[in-house]
Amino acid sequence: MFQDLKKLFVGLFLLAVALRSPAAFSQQTTPSITLGVKQALEIPLLQDDGTAMSGTGNPAMLGFAGGVHLDVTTQSNTYGAREGQGLYFTAGNSSRGEVGVNFGFASENLQPDPQCSSLNPCARRTTGALGVRAGFLSLGGQIHQFSSIQSRALDGRTSGDFGIAMRPWPWLSLGFAAYEVNRPSLNGLELPVRYTGSIAIRPLLSDRLTLELDGTAVSCGGTPAFGDPTAIRACGISNTDLRTSIELKAFDGIRLLGAVQHTAGDARWTAEMGLAVDLGHLGIRVGGTGAHGYGYLSSNIHLSSESYGKPAFTDRAVELNLTQALTKKTPGLADLFFDREPPDPLLRTLETLRRLRFDRHVRALVLTANGLPTSLAGAEELRSEIEALRAAGKKVVFLMENGGDLEYYVAASADRVYAIPQALLDINGFSATVFFAAAGLDKLGVKAEFFRIGAYKNAPDLFTRSDMSPEQREVETSMLGDMAARYAAAVVESRGAHGVDEGKLRSLLDRGILSPQDAVEAGLLDGLVYQDQLAEEVGKLLGAKVKLSEINTDPPVLRETRWGDRAKVVLVRVEGAIGMEDQPASLFGGKVAGARSLAKRIRKAADDSDVSAIVVRVDSPGGDGSASDVIWRELVRARKEKGKPVVVSMGEYAASGGYYVAAAGDAIWAEPSTITGSIGVFAGHFDASGLLAKLGVLSETVKTSESADIGTPVRPLTDKERTRMQLLVDSFYKEFVSKVSEGRGMSFEKVDAIARGRVWTGAQAKQNGLVDHLGGLQDAISDAKVRAGISLADDIVLDDERDASASGEAGLGTHAMLRAAGLEGLAGLVGAGAVPSITPALTKALQSLDALGAPNTVRARLPFELDIH
Repeated sequence: MFQDLKKLFVGLFLLAVALRSPAAFSQQTTPSITLGVKQALEIPLLQDDGTAMSGTGNPAMLGFAGGVHLDVTTQSNTYGAREGQGLYFTAGNSSRGEVGVNFGFASENLQPDPQCSSLNPCARRTTGALGVRAGFLSLGGQIHQFSSIQSRALDGRTSGDFGIAMRPWPWLSLGFAAYEVNRPSLNGLELPVRYTGSIAIRPLLSDRLTLELDGTAVSCGGTPAFGDPTAIRACGISNTDLRTSIELKAFDGIRLLGAVQHTAGDARWTAEMGLAVDLGHLGIRVGGTGAHGYGYLSSNIHLSSESYGKPAFTDRAVELNLTQALTKKTPGLADLFFDREPPDPLLRTLETLRRLRFDRHVRALVLTANGLPTSLAGAEELRSEIEALRAAGKKVVFLMENGGDLEYYVAASADRVYAIPQALLDINGFSATVFFAAAGLDKLGVKAEFFRIGAYKNAPDLFTRSDMSPEQREVETSMLGDMAARYAAAVVESRGAHGVDEGKLRSLLDRGILSPQDAVEAGLLDGLVYQDQLAEEVGKLLGAKVKLSEINTDPPVLRETRWGDRAKVVLVRVEGAIGMEDQPASLFGGKVAGARSLAKRIRKAADDSDVSAIVVRVDSPGGDGSASDVIWRELVRARKEKGKPVVVSMGEYAASGGYYVAAAGDAIWAEPSTITGSIGVFAGHFDASGLLAKLGVLSETVKTSESADIGTPVRPLTDKERTRMQLLVDSFYKEFVSKVSEGRGMSFEKVDAIARGRVWTGAQAKQNGLVDHLGGLQDAISDAKVRAGISLADDIVLDDERDASASGEAGLGTHAMLRAAGLEGLAGLVGAGAVPSITPALTKALQSLDALGAPNTVRARLPFELDIH
């Protein structure tokens, strides 16, 4: 409400300034030599490019430009004689940003006299301009310098203009500009100041239709204009020139323009017509009139780094390589310079699929994959978007070049599933492998002691057991069964019409690796094709010949046509193990999400009045329990003390300390296969005194208190120390359960019953009340918009720290993070047929050691490591 009142106040003040100016709204009679080249049907509040530097443009509109723009305009009279040429250049960064600066330069050659030419103009006007934007408000100024071969009085003169423009709401834009504000003198006489006030509305709340009213005036005093010492000016509010303009977006890439102007001094009415054709980054615009024996024809060619849209008279089919799309990009120079991570490939891919869903000119999408570097939870997000594409009437074709269960899980959601004739199809179900090193540690003379609550919190089992505990077997069996059942149901639903039922699928999985021909005969595939045959298969599906266009997931650089502020939602990413300080990804340990930096980001978002909601993306197995508590506190503060909606989206996993963070949200979203829960903690100690003795390494310790050396591995813990460690774990666990109980609205006893380190899939967690909804990150963002009172149809500014376009879509890629946490099986679900080797086993052991953390710290960490292959 306060923001709307502020916008209203600024708008009323702007109009008051225009109406109370010394010469509010009068006749525009300044000769063209001072106005520069006439643009093709000028509509000041829509000229957010270099043409804003023209004689009747508003320089403040430069603040709304973005990227790089180059315009070339040619003005002729109705007899075909060229009267001027102009080149306009602007560059900046404020198209979609909250704050931005744009610079402009223009050079205009004017030849109103037939004796002058383009190479030898009568006069030249050179302009330098600056536009600064802050939210919906923009300020601009420019300086013109004139040179002339006809008039010494004009040669070397300068004039200055300034303007203010605002776009407070999607339906309203306001502007005010003053020209020749320095009142340059000509033959000892000052020129008048010219004023223009503008108001534009969009009755359809979009750029489909824009109506604008401009009023122009000059200050009184009888001062002549440049080039005409005998000119008599009609001035004052009683001699207002009024101009009404319209821009109609008839089709994509086609805009119709029109204007009617009433000149008060001689009561003339003048009509103009124009046409703009946008061809993406190239645009052509023409406009003119032939009224009262004199007219003009102006044409403009526009080049821009931003796309203005383009006509699409034919439907098309596009192709996206999912393997490349989901592969984490190498940081570029800009990423290294600004110390940021490349965009999230999964989020970029999902956004691309969503754009294609709403692109009415795309009829079909072909997806190709040679392994998918994502998790089962990521695959579920992809499936949801593919199903939404099909529901929107698009045809989806999937080509498997190589892959396993994960790739086929995504592929089965398409209309047609193909493979290349020699594809390796590792479609054989799920399994889990767990390693134990207690016997090896015994041989080395190392003893591991751990303190925990609940037999399910078995992260330390790698070092304390030689076999799988019944509780761990129960959990892994339950999770694998839940995932496998959901996988089978999805495949049977998609391929049931091709003769695939649950029994047949189970027998196929038992066979292990399938040949492509076997998969076709079994009904899992619709056929075998090569890449060059895809267009023909898509054509058969659409009933028309098509040509495939390759696309990527880079977001299109589009011109910002929306008016008004966009609501801002901050995306906070808790990715990787949780620690107190940020740490880059290591070879075995993986990336660490630092609580200090995350707390700072959350606090900043909570205190920012422009932020409407906070979305937390959790992809973490947990880590340092104290660090998780620091993040939890900031989220609770944002939600309860600052009134910001906080919605949590769980990715591949949000377990233990990851779930501790999630419990602070208003709502929790998870994919059915998200690994979550593991509500529990542990602490441990390694006694390596036996190993040191075997090696002949002796030690002596001098200490000032009994437990000063409790963290060293040269001795076992005492009974008192063991008791204190268990009490510490008990206390932390009780606090953990209490916070989950408060956040979830459940009793302590109910949470405790499903806690004690027990891990659940997202679907199981929803049944147990640990999760509110099943869905992905986009669903969580939509939920946050609703909770913040933002219409689902409205665009928002998503401030993603991993997205170069914001602060942006950090760390290891999705698949690599699971590997770093010892979860490569869930990361791939047989993705691309990995071959077992001793290297993954060694890597897992080192990762597990790293997961235990510093000595004597309380860990809230995923209790076991799961391989599915």
